[in-house]
Amino acid sequence: MDKFAKFTQNVSTSWTPFANKVGSSFTQYKQMATESLGSAQVTELPRDYIELEARYEAVRRTVQSLVRQSTQYSASQASFDVQAQLATLTTRMGKQTRDASGPQEVLTEQHEMGRTALTAAEPIGLEAPLGAALFKFGSIETKVGDLRRTHNTHIQRSFISPLQDMLDTSMGLAQNARKHVQAMRLTLDARKAALQGANAGQVDGVRREVEHAEDAFVEAVSEGMRVMRAVVESPVLVACVGEIVKAQKVFYKEAAELLAELEPEIEEIKVTQDALYRHDNPM
Repeated sequence: MDKFAKFTQNVSTSWTPFANKVGSSFTQYKQMATESLGSAQVTELPRDYIELEARYEAVRRTVQSLVRQSTQYSASQASFDVQAQLATLTTRMGKQTRDASGPQEVLTEQHEMGRTALTAAEPIGLEAPLGAALFKFGSIETKVGDLRRTHNTHIQRSFISPLQDMLDTSMGLAQNARKHVQAMRLTLDARKAALQGANAGQVDGVRREVEHAEDAFVEAVSEGMRVMRAVVESPVLVACVGEIVKAQKVFYKEAAELLAELEPEIEEIKVTQDALYRHDNPM
């Protein structure tokens, strides 16, 4: 007891400036210190609250992980006017093209691959099999990049943004409510401890404080369960999963169609390249 009295006295002395700022919160901090020494009775939270809190925490961590992992869908900050270069190359092939100049746009990895192929095609020569293959591949890969950019934008708008908003709003409220529950629980236990040590002239007043603290604790638990249940039962997360499935289905379907058109053209160029090679390098 002497050790605890000395500890609490030191806490009270060192925290006085802080206590003046936070007011009644000091009672909660002092109660936390008492509990940390294992010398205080702790009011148990309702079982329903504990179970709901565990479900809520699982949902919260899932949303945090999904938002963190989905950063791969953020557009690259690199920029390159792919359309302008494509227009230049197709003009040199004698095709009619419109002016494709304009503001540069952010790139996807497909745009980067397309740029590399298109850039290499020109010095190699578009009349050469390799140059023609690179040009065709670069052209299609650029279109796949456009699809990917649309895909990323859809996910950013319909998946990442709603989840981030969920973290900032409804989950933010729930986090504050959880903290408030703990604060009211600490206050209640501090009042109970005060009642045990109250003298005859203080009992009635301290008992009323305990009753008030009990009411505040019950109200905090009720509110905490309400906002956590709103998160756990929200249809937003399922809707977001549906949106990312939809976006990926469209992207992979349309990208596959473009690549399916390109494959036989590349195969035809390969046959030509093989024939030229055998002609120039007879066995």
